[in-house]
Amino acid sequence: MSEGLPKFTLKYASLTLYFGSYAIHGLERGLKGCERVLVATGKRSAKESGALDEALSLLAKLGVSYEVFDGITPNPWASQADSMAQRAWAFGADAILAIGGGSVIDAAKAAAMVAVSGGRAADYVYGRRRAKGWLPVYAVNITHGTGTEVDRYSVLTVEETGEKRGFISTYPAASVDDPRYTLTLPRSQTVYTALDAFYHAYESATQPGSSPFTEMLSRETVRLLRAWLPRAVGNLRDLEARYWLLYASMLAGIAIDLNGTHVVHTVEHVLSAMNPKLAHGCGLALLGPRAAYYIHKISPRASAAVLAALDPTIKPVPEDAEKAEKAIKEFQRLVGFEEKLSDYGFTESDLLKIAEKSGNPLGLKTPEILDIIKHSF
Repeated sequence: MSEGLPKFTLKYASLTLYFGSYAIHGLERGLKGCERVLVATGKRSAKESGALDEALSLLAKLGVSYEVFDGITPNPWASQADSMAQRAWAFGADAILAIGGGSVIDAAKAAAMVAVSGGRAADYVYGRRRAKGWLPVYAVNITHGTGTEVDRYSVLTVEETGEKRGFISTYPAASVDDPRYTLTLPRSQTVYTALDAFYHAYESATQPGSSPFTEMLSRETVRLLRAWLPRAVGNLRDLEARYWLLYASMLAGIAIDLNGTHVVHTVEHVLSAMNPKLAHGCGLALLGPRAAYYIHKISPRASAAVLAALDPTIKPVPEDAEKAEKAIKEFQRLVGFEEKLSDYGFTESDLLKIAEKSGNPLGLKTPEILDIIKHSF
């Protein structure tokens, strides 16, 4: 039942977010002026969630012609964004309607630039080209993890270099967060995507120069995740739990839009570029607890503030770094996360290669990066 769960409209930066059950009707204002729309999806999740059928019904009601592009996979390649851009250009699309999680929406935002400004997605990943314009992107988000429906970033892997990188693309023109579309997430993805939101909150708040506003968003994100993720794992059809996890993910998306991420995301990008079958949120959770040990030493005040919902006894002093690590590890165990990096074919012989590709995020030295990776086995 959705009674008592508020529907609302949020204006942030240049986008409008429609939040709540059946919020997709908020897209009518933007889409009704379109003649042709390219609908971007993955292979199954948009259909299984019910979001695709409702979106196509809306387009039919508005008399908008559409084509469906379903060539986006998890941890998307830059070439997939290029293919989407080519399809949008050939179709004469006025806009892209992206229905999916972070992979689909990220690729759509990149394709929107390529379709209008030319070049290849890799040009924008590496900053070799700047967008002079882009197709408007309308995003229907179906996970409670990435926050990409409210931020200006995309993450793509470039085939030629094997690098997975985040870069500034564009905000959606309007987005939809409807908790009904997250009810079909399996238990594993429920945990992975929510932990993605957790690390968005934790990293953005502990970023050097982060603001009290970001810290406030991050504290509330973690409070909500601690309260509602165990409940969602216990009952995957709990709409109220999904609502608040989706809300937490949205807050964390704004937090990273303001202050970005650092060591956990940087190293994870190396891992999932090497093995695209590693789910992004899973990779973060593998690395995160030990990374928190070093993060707390560098930013003890912000770390303690954000982790208070997990363990209020953590003090804002470097000496409590082990307590920070333990609190996150125990939270992940509470929601059933017990995976190891070796489950994905990595061996300790990969350690140095991963560390070298990761660089020195947050000023950590190579031995410290190696220690973080080693603890994920």
